[in-house]
Amino acid sequence: MSNMIINNMDKDWGTLIITYGLSDEQVKAVEASLPIKRCEVYKADFISDIIALPQMASIVMWNVLTQDDKEVFVDYYREMAPYIDEKVVLIGDVDVPKDLKKYLVIYPSFEELSDKMKYILLNAYKKKKKNINFSRSLSNTLMVLRRIRQKPYITTRELSEDIEMTPRTIQRYIETLRMAGEFIEYDTHKKGWHLQDGKSVLLRDIFD
Repeated sequence: MSNMIINNMDKDWGTLIITYGLSDEQVKAVEASLPIKRCEVYKADFISDIIALPQMASIVMWNVLTQDDKEVFVDYYREMAPYIDEKVVLIGDVDVPKDLKKYLVIYPSFEELSDKMKYILLNAYKKKKKNINFSRSLSNTLMVLRRIRQKPYITTRELSEDIEMTPRTIQRYIETLRMAGEFIEYDTHKKGWHLQDGKSVLLRDIFD
């Protein structure tokens, strides 16, 4: 893994574009097409950086890869391509299996990619942002559920302070959990939230 990436492991990977095999001039062209200022472009030293790190897009000069690197790339993306949300752009005479091509963006040359660069990166950013927001909402919802299970009759204000969200947001997550099948009840005497019988459906208490 490249030192530049190791030294920036606290970054927002949802705005990262990794390049491999591009010249300095080509990297500058990518930087000129960024959808937002917060996006950053890294030149990877190894093909494994592209496989290992979260990103919104990768741009790879296919012809500079060794045969071993190509095999690693194909093996990984044939298995994972249907499940990942980053945009993968390959440039050159790309000889990947036909079933894999539908998950990739392929251009014969960087010049042909340049005309579409802004559009491709903007779409990649929007898709990544949407998926990150969904994942964050799911994580926050489960956090609310765990706190209610851990501390029966916890108040909305306590949840708000513990998880650092507004009371209105807490209420919205609780309604989401109820719609998902959780028996979350509000005790009017204790003025707090609790799970019926202290058990959660999503956390599989009922099935244990």
